[in-house]
Amino acid sequence: MKDISKYQPKNILVIQQRQLGDVVVTTPVFAHIKKKFPQTRLTFLTEVKCLPLVQYDPNLDEIICFEKGKSFWQQIQFYLNLHKKKFDVVLDLQQLPRCQVATLFSGATYKLTFNPRHKYRKILYTHFDAPENTEDYTAFSKCRMLSPLGIVVQEMQPRLYVLEEERQKAKEILFSLGLDETKKFITLDATHKHPKRRWKYFAPLVEKILTVYPEFSFFILRAPGEDEQVQHLLEIDTKRVLMPKEPLSLRESMACMEKASFHIGNTSAPQHMALALNVPALIILAETACFWHFNPKNPQKGGAKQIEVRLANTVLQEYEKGKLAYQKGENPTFLQEEFPLINLITVENAFEKFVSLVQEPYYR
Repeated sequence: MKDISKYQPKNILVIQQRQLGDVVVTTPVFAHIKKKFPQTRLTFLTEVKCLPLVQYDPNLDEIICFEKGKSFWQQIQFYLNLHKKKFDVVLDLQQLPRCQVATLFSGATYKLTFNPRHKYRKILYTHFDAPENTEDYTAFSKCRMLSPLGIVVQEMQPRLYVLEEERQKAKEILFSLGLDETKKFITLDATHKHPKRRWKYFAPLVEKILTVYPEFSFFILRAPGEDEQVQHLLEIDTKRVLMPKEPLSLRESMACMEKASFHIGNTSAPQHMALALNVPALIILAETACFWHFNPKNPQKGGAKQIEVRLANTVLQEYEKGKLAYQKGENPTFLQEEFPLINLITVENAFEKFVSLVQEPYYR
């Protein structure tokens, strides 16, 4: 692969099609590019639903959204218009089919990505040394793809940018629920579209926290159509477990979360948003995300901690042993649940981690 560490790009395209959390952890990439090449035009290509997360990022010169529901010829026109922008470097952070089509149509001289999942895809790219996953925070593996351009990864904390008028709107939303600026609250993300990432013990954890920490209230986050997943939480304490009547927009959720003392939730987008807003968080780690890491190995002083509640290896090994015996018919009494692993995490374990987070929420 050609050495481009001294190359001075004029027009860079970064592609991250989805999901919300993945777009949040892409923001350090923007910062690193602009720091190294302040005069370079930087464009970001993503889905419409992800736009609110980055629309006010000062490092971006343009945001383009993939168009869904268009005819074949309209799609071709979209990619032809992309080609007309004359990018000289493209960074594909996801390698989904539409990302690869955009990479091809970009016409860029240099096309960067992580090691392609399939060898035949290597013909699409010019530089692909960086591994997709590492033992560090997921933003690190994205930033590593910039190494061919001579960019050394330093800061990995994502950033979200909230406008002052949005902060004022958040004050109004919180005040309408009885949360003025003197009240401490915890944002709670107890929903997830994937059952494997839902923990069924949020209610008893909330009850325990409310009992031990009378200064805290809970502010429930949810998306449209998720009311059923959180309705039981409102019954715990109508004065201290609060939720707006209508789901908030993504920007409104960001502005409200920014004012929270802590965040608690599943492995999902709000957890990444909390870190990007410098809000300490407790994460109930699902088995589908057991290899993920949510804090950089070299965190910034004053940066918010994210403490993970993971299954103990002994518990996981015992479960796998029992499951295997059950499948062989050797242990018919083995307790089966549809998605049991995340629910092997106990309330006591989660509460213990929360106590440690309260005691030291930021890095010194």
